[in-house]
Amino acid sequence: MRITIAYNLRRDDTEATAELLTNADVTRISQAINSLQHTVTEVEVSGKPNDVIDRLIESEPDLIFNLAEGTIGSSREAFYPGLYEQMGIPFTGGNASLLHLNLDKHLAKTVMASHGINIPKGVLITEKERHLPDNLQYPLIIKPNSEGSSKGITQESVVESHDQAQARISKLLGHYPAGLIVEEFIGGRELSIPLLESFPGKLLDIVEHTFDMDKIDGKYNVYDYDMKQGGEAAKSVSVVCPADLSPQEKKAVVKMARAVFDIMSCPDFGRVDIRLHTNGQPYFIELNPLPSLHPNASLITAARSRGLESRDVMRLIIRSAARRYGLAIRSMKPPGNAKNTAGVSRPTARELGIRIGRMRPGNHNAITDIKGVRVGHFSRIEDAVPIPGGTGVTSIRTGVTAIMPAGQAYANRIVAGGFILNGVGEMAGLTQVMETGWLETPILLTNSHSVGRVHDGVVNQMIKKYPLLGTETDVVLPVVGEADDSFLNDIRVGSCSAQDTVKAINAASSGPVMQGSIGAGTGMTTFDFAGGIGTSSRVLDLFGNDTFTIGVLVLSNFGKMHALTVDGAVVGRQLNEEFDMAGRREVSEGSIIVVVATDLPLLTSQLNRVAKRAALGLGRTGSCAASTSGEIIIAFSTGNRKPRQAPTSSKFLTLKCISDSHINLVYEAVIEATEEAVLNAICCSNGMTGREQRWCPPVPHERLIELLRKGRTIHESN
Repeated sequence: MRITIAYNLRRDDTEATAELLTNADVTRISQAINSLQHTVTEVEVSGKPNDVIDRLIESEPDLIFNLAEGTIGSSREAFYPGLYEQMGIPFTGGNASLLHLNLDKHLAKTVMASHGINIPKGVLITEKERHLPDNLQYPLIIKPNSEGSSKGITQESVVESHDQAQARISKLLGHYPAGLIVEEFIGGRELSIPLLESFPGKLLDIVEHTFDMDKIDGKYNVYDYDMKQGGEAAKSVSVVCPADLSPQEKKAVVKMARAVFDIMSCPDFGRVDIRLHTNGQPYFIELNPLPSLHPNASLITAARSRGLESRDVMRLIIRSAARRYGLAIRSMKPPGNAKNTAGVSRPTARELGIRIGRMRPGNHNAITDIKGVRVGHFSRIEDAVPIPGGTGVTSIRTGVTAIMPAGQAYANRIVAGGFILNGVGEMAGLTQVMETGWLETPILLTNSHSVGRVHDGVVNQMIKKYPLLGTETDVVLPVVGEADDSFLNDIRVGSCSAQDTVKAINAASSGPVMQGSIGAGTGMTTFDFAGGIGTSSRVLDLFGNDTFTIGVLVLSNFGKMHALTVDGAVVGRQLNEEFDMAGRREVSEGSIIVVVATDLPLLTSQLNRVAKRAALGLGRTGSCAASTSGEIIIAFSTGNRKPRQAPTSSKFLTLKCISDSHINLVYEAVIEATEEAVLNAICCSNGMTGREQRWCPPVPHERLIELLRKGRTIHESN
């Protein structure tokens, strides 16, 4: 998309130009938008209107990212949006009428009061009308009616008597002839609630400005001009996000903010300022539909508390504006400077507000919630790799993922089972597992052409630990599952070695699991988005205080975009229309490997049945187990073990298991965890560019949430 940044520069340090931008401000925003793969043009809109119009036309924008404030009069913020409207050019942020209305603070409060919004009692003062009503209760605060950035506000702005008020009015009217607003000062807390329309829930965390009264030359917590400009005065102010409010206070503040945004129909982004009285009553102070995007501003501060960088904020603003105007901004074509990283994941489905099923996840919402289970990754991302035969160079996008069962599986075997929904795939070692009912090796995942080398790596690793393996003991048959990553990975040269396998095993750890395009999942795609590794877990409350856990990890590499289903909503139908058809996988349908782990005592026959239910979780995401797609599931339980060297006197093995009358909850848990694991695989990936510059994009979070919100409930934090 061609985006023009419209701005006007601050030429001096006077208060009159306080809201205008510096070159550093423009550069920072321009770089952020450019990093989103847009074509960016910067246009300063100061000067003669005809010249401004010419510069805007010359930039040929699909969308104007508006930062322009204007300098003169109560309509200064409305001038440029009005100009864009007349030119028929889409732009971000509020329209002319919205900006004009809210720059007139008295008018905006009058509108709010008409809708039942609580406002401080006040009056508009002009040169012609300087009368102060007798019913106003001191202390009063006096400030310019049509300014922002706390212009005209000092510690002297709060007055305690009629004489002080008149003196302050006389002084300010000379600088701000458009008028002053005089209102009762609300003693309490200074709060801001930012809005990002495309963010789940729209509202960000509440920001509070707290004041060190010992450092303030006054007795009121007034966020004045000097404080906002930085310097010595700013040291008396601290920013707290999220604000430490009681549930009742938060509910009241959020309710007011939502009402204000709805009444004013504030698009894309904005900020509501509220004073929370000491009695717990919120008061509307103002709405800013063109808030600052400075790194220290309330909106950016609140975004950081949600894990959003400045570029994410710009992306969300552009996204919501594009939706309003029906602009297409998605493409399956690779961005020009796409960077492929392993181990840098985006939010999970649950972190986005998507709740799958009714059962609660474990501490990490991962297969590692089963005590003793560890996961490790090794990723290969290489470019300019020679193709055998001297036919040029290519790219590698692959890796290995190791799932380490609890304890020493070879010395103390773990009961296991499995299920093959569609056998157009491979899991070496699974036939032995399903025949004997025991797992005795780690479970390794990789690409289709690396199974043998990964197998070798596991054997070599185990021989070092058990030197008599294969001589005085049985041979070992490692479990190695695969999926075809050849769409992004040149699988002719992009194989993983035995050494790579050892690295993945040695990297295995408990706790949180990196997900998305990492390890074996580096080059995998899911529903035509970047996919790979995903995991989830569910806690089983079966017998009073006794709890058990079901964990699932997937190597996800299947599906067509049109079929993507999230929590029952077939969102892929709309996404498929919004992405062009360039670069989609056509030769292969892919595959998926599902690993199920639990600490609940189960028998092999029960694990076989549990594994079958995992297939239902795949179906919920949109899988049809396509003809050339392999769907293979292995399941194990750490609740039953068998020592390899059993006592010679023992002719019988004692195992325990859950009664089948209670197993339905286990089925439900594995279905939920499998569904969520697949969604995490695509939600966590940042996208991947592979061989021949093929681009597999990340699933668009904000658009996904928007589609789900249509007739569905997204769990919002506010």
